[in-house]
Amino acid sequence: MQVTASEARTSRFSGYLAGLESLFTGRFAPWIAASLLFLGASVVQTWPLLRHITDSIADSPNAPLPDTYAFLWNLSWVKQAIVDLQTNPYETDYIVFPEGEHLYLHPLTLVNGVLSIPLQVTTGNLIFSWNVLALLFFVFSGLATYAIARRITQNHWAALMAGFIFAFAPVVMMQFNGRWHISTTWPIPLMVLFTLRFLDNQRLREAAAAAVCWALLLYNNQEFALDAALFFVLFFIYWSVVYFRRSDIEHLISLWKGGVVIIVVWLALGAPLVIPASVDARSGDYHLPAGDEFFSADLRSFITPSPLWGPGKDPNGGVVPPHQPGGTIESTLYLGGVPLLLATVALFSIKRAPHRVLFWLLLFVVIFVLSLGPWLYIEPTNKVSIPLPYQIYDQLPLFGDRRVPSRMLPFGMLGLAVLAAVGLDFLMSRLRRRHLLLAPALAAVAIGLVGLEYWNPPVHTTRLDPPDILEQIRDEPGDFSVLDAPLGRRTGWGFNGHLNGAAIADYYQAVHKKHVFGGFIGRTSEKTLAWLREEPGLRRLSFLAEPPLPDDLDMNLVRNVLIKYRVKYVIVHKIGPHGQPIDAETNLAAMEAYIQSIPGLTLVNSDASMTVYRNENVQ
Repeated sequence: MQVTASEARTSRFSGYLAGLESLFTGRFAPWIAASLLFLGASVVQTWPLLRHITDSIADSPNAPLPDTYAFLWNLSWVKQAIVDLQTNPYETDYIVFPEGEHLYLHPLTLVNGVLSIPLQVTTGNLIFSWNVLALLFFVFSGLATYAIARRITQNHWAALMAGFIFAFAPVVMMQFNGRWHISTTWPIPLMVLFTLRFLDNQRLREAAAAAVCWALLLYNNQEFALDAALFFVLFFIYWSVVYFRRSDIEHLISLWKGGVVIIVVWLALGAPLVIPASVDARSGDYHLPAGDEFFSADLRSFITPSPLWGPGKDPNGGVVPPHQPGGTIESTLYLGGVPLLLATVALFSIKRAPHRVLFWLLLFVVIFVLSLGPWLYIEPTNKVSIPLPYQIYDQLPLFGDRRVPSRMLPFGMLGLAVLAAVGLDFLMSRLRRRHLLLAPALAAVAIGLVGLEYWNPPVHTTRLDPPDILEQIRDEPGDFSVLDAPLGRRTGWGFNGHLNGAAIADYYQAVHKKHVFGGFIGRTSEKTLAWLREEPGLRRLSFLAEPPLPDDLDMNLVRNVLIKYRVKYVIVHKIGPHGQPIDAETNLAAMEAYIQSIPGLTLVNSDASMTVYRNENVQ
């Protein structure tokens, strides 16, 4: 029988429809539904970021703006180092020029940077590239946690709630205001998922995949890598005890084989960062101050809703030594009443299925206690002189170098999310016996209540328009440097030179891509900070409040310094990227008068935010 062309086209179209129908009704349907839910939630929880996705970032005036600039620079630098310069991104002299700095102790967020490269190359838009990734990262976090909870409960609704709890926890959404190495959490549940898969099927490739995810955490956030190590310690101790009590030597041996694979693969992948970072940390060149008591959690912070809830857009400010106040970017740790209630319900299922509950309870409790830091605080100003287990943790090599115990909470939120899923599944299973339709209704109510408790929009956004003159400088050929004035260098706890000048240098370098003398790096050697006092002219532009030294007023000497370091442009910053004043007008005017008279530079551009001078002696 001959088939006409029209009938053939109709047949193919019917086949396409059947395939599409099977996609949405078959085994992939729950995953598509989960993906759409988390994508929609990521848009809602960050609204109105989507409306400004090409030119604005989510941030806050009360959040640390230097961190925002530094993480934008991270993305730009990783792309510049790998694509444009073909060099090691952990070594740079494009900020804190000329001596440069190691970035092994700096939160470079290499994984974020690498993933942003295709978007940066195709769009040329750094802001858009990050915003697209950020929205997708929330989806990935939700899906990976959904996979964990569904694996444990076999309950689609409970798994959806678990994914939402972890992906959009207040601690994560607060850190989205500039601390992108902390708000990027998706490798955590992905690592745990592969670990559970290994536990179930004993395949070493699953253990290797877990190690790869652990390495991703290392290269994106060293603190999370330490927390992952603690997770593995708890995981292998727990299941070793289980198998030992069962006299199941076969599974015990297989478990520890997987542990060896995880360690070996992680060491192989992480050695290029772990070894130099350890050398730098032990060199004595980097000041690594303690801050664990100030940056620890207090009990009230776990039950205090985020200041971003409802109409709130900003974290709380202020400093109350020796402990941070509530609602800051580091102390917003709200767990949620519904997740805690459902986690409590999960305890009633221990007798029936202990391993669905006990390990996740262990994980949550251990992280909860450690996040409280070395001493118990009921509230920020109410210290109880009870030493806590963190004091032991703090004595461990490498682990004791962390400054912010409260940042451990995302791992605890994963434990809480799974416990809440088990609790919801327990309630739904009871309802199904008598009231079949009430079970999904209960799930919908629970998810809705969690969404209400974790409600985050609207977020504060800031439009960042790259100055045209800096884009012109970017496009100029030649290897030269740009001097930002006022000049400063900054670390995570101190600075030398001008504080505001140090903060903005990262952002502007991400625009023009040339060498700059200032900058903010999370961990900077003391020698690098001190260098600003070594060269005449540069010293004057760094310390405006100090009277100039005689060599700062020597025209020939200062001009030779600029030629020596190939300074082609000097930029006087008056208003920063967020509209913040850089310094008093009198100080800025005095600095411009100095630039015009001593180095004798040529004015090429001036507006309300900056004045740009060119050095005609550098081509």
